[in-house]
This record gives sequence, C-alpha cells and structure tokens, in this order.
Amino acid sequence: MRERNCKEKAVRERIRKKKRRKGKEVKRQRSEKKEVQRHQCDITDDEVMLLGDDIGKSTEGTKVEFTLGDIDLDQPTAVLSQLNVWLNDEDNGVEQGVQLRKRKRIIPMWKIVEASEVVQKNLPKTTRLRTLDPMKAIPHDDMVKLLKLCWEWRHNPNLVMQFGNVEAEIEFFASLVKADGWLKGDHIDLGLYLIRKRQQQLEEVEISDWTTTDVFFMCEIKVYDSMVSLIPDQSLKEELGPLSITIPNLLNTLDFYEEGVYANECTRDWWCPWPIHRVDVPQQANQGDCGMFLLKYIELLSAEIPLATCTSQNMPFFRLKLAAEIARGDAYMP
Repeated sequence: MRERNCKEKAVRERIRKKKRRKGKEVKRQRSEKKEVQRHQCDITDDEVMLLGDDIGKSTEGTKVEFTLGDIDLDQPTAVLSQLNVWLNDEDNGVEQGVQLRKRKRIIPMWKIVEASEVVQKNLPKTTRLRTLDPMKAIPHDDMVKLLKLCWEWRHNPNLVMQFGNVEAEIEFFASLVKADGWLKGDHIDLGLYLIRKRQQQLEEVEISDWTTTDVFFMCEIKVYDSMVSLIPDQSLKEELGPLSITIPNLLNTLDFYEEGVYANECTRDWWCPWPIHRVDVPQQANQGDCGMFLLKYIELLSAEIPLATCTSQNMPFFRLKLAAEIARGDAYMP
C-alpha cells in the first residue's frame, strides 16, 4: 500500500512539473509576441506622418505618404465613402500588432476660445446669419485636411485628437461620417460650440459666456421632434407637463413677468401652465440621424432660416460638413 502511494505521489509530482514547464513556455511565448508587437508599433510611429502643424508634411524616415488618388472632392458622397472605408471598414484595418497597441498619443488640434477672447470678423454689414447658405459647398482644402486626418487615424488608430475639450478617438469620426451613426454628447457639444462661436464673431448675440443651450422664454413650449412616430402627442404632453408648470413658477421668482426682457410679449399669468406645441418639422428616415437633425434645427432656427434644407437626403452632406468644421475649429461663415 505504501509503495503504491509513493508511486502515485511521484506521478502527481511529475505532472505538476510538466505543467509548470508548460506554463513558463506559454509566458515566454507571450512575452516574445508582445515584444514583436511593440517593435511593430515603433516602426509604425516612424512610418506615419505627424499631425497638427506637420499634417501633410514629410518627416525623416517617412515610408507611407497620403495621396488623394481619384477621390472627387466635388462629390461629398465620394469623400464620405472613402472616409468610411478608412474608419468603419474592419477588413481594411491596420496590422494586428498596431491594433492591439495600448499606448496612446494625444495630438492637440485646437483650443476652446472664451467669449471675451473672440476676434470679430471684419465682414460686410450685409453678411449676417440670415444670409447663411446651409448647402454651401465645403472648400476643397478643408476636405483634403479631413481626409489626411482620417487617413492618419487609419494607420495609427491609437492616436487621440484633441478638439477643444474633447479628446476624440477614432470612433469619434467613424460614427460621425457613418450614414446612420449615432452622434454622442461630444459631437453635439462641439457642434453647438462652433455655432455659438460664429454668432459671436458676427456680433449676432451679446453674451458674457457660452453654454450648450439658449432658452428664449416666450410663454410656450415648442417641440422640434425629428421622429414624431416615436412618441405620441399625448405621451409627449404628459412628459413635459411638469416643465410647463415649473418654468413659469421659476421665472416668477426671478421677477421675469415684471422686469424680464420678454415681459411685454408674455400675456400669460405666471400660475398658468404653458401650452405645449409640437412643430411640424422635417422628419428623419433612419434611427441614427436624430443628433444631426437637432444641430441643424438649432443652427437654422437661430439664424432665422427656414428648415427646408433639413432633410434626410441632405444629412450625409451635413455630417461631412460638421466633420470638416470640427477638424478646422470653426463653423463656416455666411
């Protein structure tokens, strides 16, 4: 019995030693694989171009260069198609070693400008927001810059571009240029910031600071909804009902009805709930354009421009235009 126990113990010990040797071999192989990946990433850093002030310029050791190829800059759909190939097509991605890389490199693109620091544009008095053409073509130079930026991202997806206060990874532009991509809070914040910055440059508004929303209290709540089929009118009024009571009460405590800017235009008593109206506006044709519709509603309404161009057919162009504006750090002037 004792002899058998000794043999079993010896067998178990040999098995444990074999497992330990196998475990050490696996760790060694993993370590060698990671070293190869780090080496590939270092090579990639030397091959791709630098962004910021160096975008489009060759650097010592550059082996990969951006070329415009046969992209037709007069066709926004062609530009969007190429951007989607670079940003959203996994089959055209970079090599595995680069994709698995964890180290990130932050490239500052532009900074937030405070309202007090905005330099007003020296434009003719006839140039105002009301003359803004929503469908005005995007300058070729800006599209080339955007293409270069996304090309660089494709070759080094671990880059982080800093637009204002937003640190954007490759997914930021991937979802923006995708036909039904959902816009997130950072997209909306940057879009609204650029709209407000342009207004300040044109002296259209007098403000001491910028926020993401402006509310002009006209004693009613107007709802601009790009997908009315999602929420029935009755449900919408039930959801906004508390606001229709809270807002006038809050304004009353601020003496809005006696001293407010719009006091003379508001004939409703403060204890009366504000009526809720759903405005008839262009509707989206997919599930992902709600963010773009929101931005275009705000941009066009603030410029007192009809919403006729705010259609699903034009959303791909507006997505490309917003991407170009974010890349350059300014909304386009009228």
